[in-house]
Amino acid sequence: MSLIVGAYPAQPAGSQQEFYRGLATVPAVRGLELPYGPHGGSPWPAGAPAEWSAVVTSIPGTMQRLNASAAFGLASVDAAGRRKALDFAAGLHAYVLRLKDEGRQVEAVELHSAPHPGADVAMFRASLSEILEWDWGTTRVLVEHCDAPRPGNKPEKGFLPFADEVDVVRALREQSGGRAGLVINWARSVIETRNPDTAAQHIALAREAGVLAGVMFSGCSPDATEFGYPWIDAHLPAVEVDGAPPSSLLNRAEIERCLAAAGAVPVTGFKVGLPREGLTVQDRVDRLRQMCALIGGS
Repeated sequence: MSLIVGAYPAQPAGSQQEFYRGLATVPAVRGLELPYGPHGGSPWPAGAPAEWSAVVTSIPGTMQRLNASAAFGLASVDAAGRRKALDFAAGLHAYVLRLKDEGRQVEAVELHSAPHPGADVAMFRASLSEILEWDWGTTRVLVEHCDAPRPGNKPEKGFLPFADEVDVVRALREQSGGRAGLVINWARSVIETRNPDTAAQHIALAREAGVLAGVMFSGCSPDATEFGYPWIDAHLPAVEVDGAPPSSLLNRAEIERCLAAAGAVPVTGFKVGLPREGLTVQDRVDRLRQMCALIGGS
């Protein structure tokens, strides 16, 4: 199985070219999840093979813009906040076109149904419909589910409920020519209910609805760890990976269960964080190699 790797939370503060050259020795990796931040996207990472493809995630920029303005989001009922989010998405679109002009293959982009509170399903559908009118070529436009509000729990993201996102994507599949889809991040589904069963359930429901387009694996923990407070969305490695917190709920069995629930999907991969200091470049590459092996890559 070939994988998309969100390597940016694992890269060192320096020696990034050496890091990506090391990651290129892992045969299972076919591409990178690249972050699109509040001020745009980064250049293609030095050391990453030119033939690798990309999936661009808007979550870093979405969260930073949302932290600065509570009304920001593609699902916002505030007209100005929704327009700012659409302008942000237009910048992401321009970044994708720039990568393509450089000869990169961009498999997909990942969008999110902010804000919290106040995400509205009708506004999100209107925004996504507008975005799908832009020329994306063969690039898929995917909604990445983040945890929705739940009674008694403080949300990490608090965006639209899963069922609402499924309905929006399903309604727009024809308009998109089949390019719209839903991607499930293991931790973000589990954080919502604090139950590891939720990720596999979301995957199965999205597949049944005909909108499942991707599965990304990140871990989470019910306990405080070096990554932060309990249930933080900080991309913990699977428990079998060297140095992972022993309380990480992501493990080989959960990965296998979710892969079976998903079947064949266009995008499969993972995103894990590692400490910025205290690990060699080879340590980092080895830990990402271990994650690849858990997901079925070599």
